Amino acid sequence: MKRVLLRPTADLVFKRIFGKEKEIAIEFINLFINPPKPVVDITFLEQEMPADLRDGKVSVVDIRCTDSNNQHFILEMQVVHHEGFLDRQLLYACKAYAMQFLSGVKYSDRQTVYLLTIIDKEIIHDTTLWLHPFAVRHEELNHISIPGLQMRVLELGKRKKLGNFNMENPSDRWMAFLAEPEKLITMPKFDISVYPNLMKAVDLLDRSNFTMAQQIAYDNHLFAVADINQSRMESFDQGYDEGLEKGLQLSIAIYKELHSGILSVEEIALKYSITVSEVKKLAKEFE
Repeated sequence: MKRVLLRPTADLVFKRIFGKEKEIAIEFINLFINPPKPVVDITFLEQEMPADLRDGKVSVVDIRCTDSNNQHFILEMQVVHHEGFLDRQLLYACKAYAMQFLSGVKYSDRQTVYLLTIIDKEIIHDTTLWLHPFAVRHEELNHISIPGLQMRVLELGKRKKLGNFNMENPSDRWMAFLAEPEKLITMPKFDISVYPNLMKAVDLLDRSNFTMAQQIAYDNHLFAVADINQSRMESFDQGYDEGLEKGLQLSIAIYKELHSGILSVEEIALKYSITVSEVKKLAKEFE
């Protein structure tokens, strides 16, 4: 009977694999976060973080843990991109950082919080880099930093688009697992038994490992994601048509201004809140 593997990027599945299996989480953290002190053991923590005193909102992350060096780690899986995505990740990291001081920890004793967010989209388009490190650094002296917060954003969507997974490369093996796990068990040249954590992760994807209630929750998750994406596509189409109409009306209005010769190019730009170069470009098009 053919094995049915669930998607590792689905919320329930991601948490089951990386939020319960210590050895898998440790390997993943050391590989993609690469903290100064390698992780050898972790303790999983509650996913909820204290409510914001201003609005009472509780932040819930996918996976949160500390290691034997008291380093803090947060793993997040996102399949839908939304406005303010990076700001939300920063909020999670800041909350975890601030929580250290609730128990009376001195500033000098605080430990760095590492946040790794995997997003199944491409969000940074001007580079082929797909793993992005963010840190608080001096604007002019790059070697000076405040090490308390370290964020990593992993663009799984971009990595999938680049393709050509090299199974000799540890990072590529895990990217292949997240992107197309079925291929890992069908590749003749790749002996997955050599990599026990990866093999265990693939085995855990088997649908038979999940209860009926969990399978229903998984299917509902996929339907919800599909609905969100479809809704955004429809909104984009509508917004595109509306934007096209508004752009045409603006071009006509500027053309009339240019044709009348009453206002200068600079005055037209100021009146319609566009740049002088844009007005000149339109003027050239209408010549």
